[in-house]
Amino acid sequence: MILHYRPLGISLLLHAVLLGLFFFGISIYVQKKPPEPLKIHISSFVAPAKQNIQTPLPPKQQVPAPIPKKIPIPLAVTIPIKPTPIVPHPTTMPVVQTISQAPSVISTPTPVAPPKTVVPTPQLPPAPPINVEKEFLNAHLEEIRGLLLQNLKYPKMAQKLKMQGEVRIAFSLNSEGRVEDIKVIESSGFDLLDEDARTLIEKTASRFPKPSKSVRISVPLSYVLH
Repeated sequence: MILHYRPLGISLLLHAVLLGLFFFGISIYVQKKPPEPLKIHISSFVAPAKQNIQTPLPPKQQVPAPIPKKIPIPLAVTIPIKPTPIVPHPTTMPVVQTISQAPSVISTPTPVAPPKTVVPTPQLPPAPPINVEKEFLNAHLEEIRGLLLQNLKYPKMAQKLKMQGEVRIAFSLNSEGRVEDIKVIESSGFDLLDEDARTLIEKTASRFPKPSKSVRISVPLSYVLH
């Protein structure tokens, strides 16, 4: 008897295992199956009513993940826009510029002024030429005579022989201060005194003022014993 019940128990056990595997596979399939997207029909003015979808509970009371509720989508309200009336712009009229012609001016002859009489200016006589020699002698002759008297030394031989007299001697003085053409115009009567006067002028000429051009000078030299 025990041998007859053993195969039956084994078969029942196998059926129970197979049924458990079947329900377990169904539960896994239900959990892995993604929820179908809901189709929402939006009417013009009426919002759809809320629907509660109930899914059948799987065996062994396994609760699936909750499905989020459907959020109603707000309806778009269209606001009518009034078209802006187009105001026609006034037609711009072309501006016509009228140019008035000025009346022609009649030119009148300009009176001609009578010719002016030119009175000739009386011509002044030309100025006399400047006498450089005269101006130089008036300004410097006394200075030259003073230099000659300061440097005059009585010759010793003339003093011993008691020679006295006046010598007038003339010479030319150029712009460089050199004397030329020394001549005795009036002799003292003694050659010794005349020669001494000539030598005095040659030695003192470097101190004379220089003229702008060559001038002729004549000076007297007196030899007097005291």
